[in-house]
Amino acid sequence: MKNRKSSKLLALGLTFALGVGMTTAFAASSVVPATTKVTVDGQPVSVEAYNIDNGNNYFKLRDFASNLDFGLTWDAATDTAAIDTTTHYKPDETQLITGNWAPATRARIQAVIDENAGQGKYVVFDFDNTSVIFDVEEALLIYQIENLRFKIDPAEIVDVLETQIPDLNAPVGQTVDGKDVTTAQLVADIASDYAWLYENYEGFGAGGTYDLDYIHATNQYQDFAAKLRFMYSAVGDTFDASISYPWITYHFTGMTPDEVFELASESHTYWAEYGRYASETWTSPVELPGEAGVVSISYTTGLTFTDELKDLYHTLMANDIDVYIISASFIDVIRAANETMGYGVPEENVFAMRNKLGEDGTYINEYDYDWGGEGMYAPNPGAGKSTVLANFIAPKYDGAGPLMVFGDSAGDWNMMTDWMETGDTELGVIFNRYRKPSSDPIWEGSNEAAQSIGDPDARFVLQGRDENNGQLRPTEKSILLGESEEVLVRPAS
Repeated sequence: MKNRKSSKLLALGLTFALGVGMTTAFAASSVVPATTKVTVDGQPVSVEAYNIDNGNNYFKLRDFASNLDFGLTWDAATDTAAIDTTTHYKPDETQLITGNWAPATRARIQAVIDENAGQGKYVVFDFDNTSVIFDVEEALLIYQIENLRFKIDPAEIVDVLETQIPDLNAPVGQTVDGKDVTTAQLVADIASDYAWLYENYEGFGAGGTYDLDYIHATNQYQDFAAKLRFMYSAVGDTFDASISYPWITYHFTGMTPDEVFELASESHTYWAEYGRYASETWTSPVELPGEAGVVSISYTTGLTFTDELKDLYHTLMANDIDVYIISASFIDVIRAANETMGYGVPEENVFAMRNKLGEDGTYINEYDYDWGGEGMYAPNPGAGKSTVLANFIAPKYDGAGPLMVFGDSAGDWNMMTDWMETGDTELGVIFNRYRKPSSDPIWEGSNEAAQSIGDPDARFVLQGRDENNGQLRPTEKSILLGESEEVLVRPAS
C-alpha cells in the first residue's frame, strides 16, 4: 500500500503549490481555471486546476489526497503542508476512512456512529483476529521461544507447565508416527530441554557461553521449541477454555508487568514488520525423541494492526463514543498492542487476563480470579467476556449494554448478543473467519449478516479479510490463509 501510493504520486509528475508559495503566486499573477485532465489507474478523476500566466498549473493537494488516498497534514505555525503515504486521507475526524472496508459494512457502522454521537454510549472490541489480523498472544509465544525470553527458574518449570492440567496422563495428541502423547511426557521433555538451555545459553545469565545462533542449531532447542508450541495446541484442543486460556500466560512467570509489556511490544513490532503471512512448521528432532517421541506443529506468521481498525477506534472517540477492549489474551500483551500500535484506548478501558503477583512483584503461575475486587472474570471466552462487561463496564452506564460489539468467534458471541434484546446493542460487527456452524455460534450472526448485506437496519455485518497479505478486503468475503478462493459463510450442513 505504501509503495503503491508513492509510485502514483511520482507518476503524476505534477507541481503542487503549497503554503506561502501558493498565496504569493495567486496574488501576483492572473489566474484562470485550467482544463488539465488527470487520471488515476486510467480513470479520470475530478480535481480543481488553475493556470497561472507563468505557464504553471496548480492543483488542490487535498484533491489528490482524496483520489490517491494518502494522508495530508497542515502546520499553520510554519505554513507547511505534508504528504504522508503511510496513512489514509481523512478530511473529517468523525468519519471513517474508506480504506479496505466492505462498503455496506462501513456504511452501517458509520450510520450507527452518526446516530449516537455524543450521547454517552460505548462500544466493545475483542482484540485478537478482530482489532488485529491474527493472534498477538500466539505470535508472542513464537517470539518468546525463538528469542528464549523466559524467566522461569528451571526448578519450577515442571510446576509451571503442569498448572491446572486436570489429567497429566490423558492423551493430548499424537506423534508423527501416530502414537499417543500425554501432557506428562511433553512436560518431561520440555523441562529437560529447558534445563540444558538455561545452563548453556548466555542470555539466561547462568554461566552459559553459547549465543542464540549456536543454540538454535542444537537438538535441545529444536526439541524445546517444537514441544512447547505443540503442548500449547494440545492443551487448547483437549481441555476447555478455563484451562487452556490461562495456561499460555504462565510462561510469564518470573517477569514483572513492565517486562511483559516490553517483551510484547517487541513482539508486536517484529511481527508487524515481518511482511510474510504463512503457516510454518516445527518438528522435533529424531535424534532426541525423549519420552514424548517426535512431534510436529504448525503456526502462523505475521500480524497486521490495520489502518482501518485503528482509525475506527479514533473515529468512535472523536464522536464521544467510549471504546473498551475485552480480550482473552494477557493484560500486558494487550496493553502493549494498544499503546505501541496506536489504538489510543485509555488504559482503564482495557480488560484482559491477569495472573497474581508474588511478593517480589513478579508474576506467579496462578490466575487472578478476583482482580479489581468487584467480581470474577471467568477465563471463558463466551461467558467470561459478558461477565466483565456486566461487572465492570455496564454499571458506568446505568446498566446499559454496548452500542456495538466487534468480534470474530465464539468468545465474542455472548457479549455481542446479550444486550440486543434490550435494544442497547444495535450492531454486531463480525470479522469473517469462515467459522463452522457446528463449533462456533457466531456462525449464526455471520449467516444473518450475509442475508442482510446493505440493509440499513442490519443487526449484524461481516467484514472480509485476506489472510495471505494481512489486509482487510473491500467485501464481506474473506480469503483464508493458503487459499485463493473468496468465501462468505459456510453452509449450514
